[in-house]
Amino acid sequence: MRSLRNRALTIAAVALAAVFASAVPASAQVAFRGAFTLHHQIRWQNTTLPAGDYTFEMKSLATPRITLYGPRGPQFITASVANEKVLDKSMLVIENRGNQSCVRELRLAPIGRSLRYSVPKAPKDVELAQGPVTREQVLIAVRAK
Repeated sequence: MRSLRNRALTIAAVALAAVFASAVPASAQVAFRGAFTLHHQIRWQNTTLPAGDYTFEMKSLATPRITLYGPRGPQFITASVANEKVLDKSMLVIENRGNQSCVRELRLAPIGRSLRYSVPKAPKDVELAQGPVTREQVLIAVRAK
């Protein structure tokens, strides 16, 4: 009786080991990868980014968060709002207010997503002194997944 039980447990253990040994680890799929170059310092959410070359990736379409790689190492940036849109180009939309530039939107054309970010508001008297708000676009190079 004992040998029959030991034999069954041994067979089950070998079968279980074979299943785990043959399992291929799932590699994390990336929904989007891109790169861009900043020609001047900007603010993106609570992060100030110096001029330079950057790459980023979005791991999931369900979570509006990107991992940004640049001169200061990896950083996580989460969007305020994510919308599905038909877009013709991938780009960063940057708002310029006086001497401060902030990322307002990240448009990802191949996956039809537009990620919006909060931009700090200046007090009314400072805003009037700084002049009108202007926008610039920084094109994003799509990277292979």
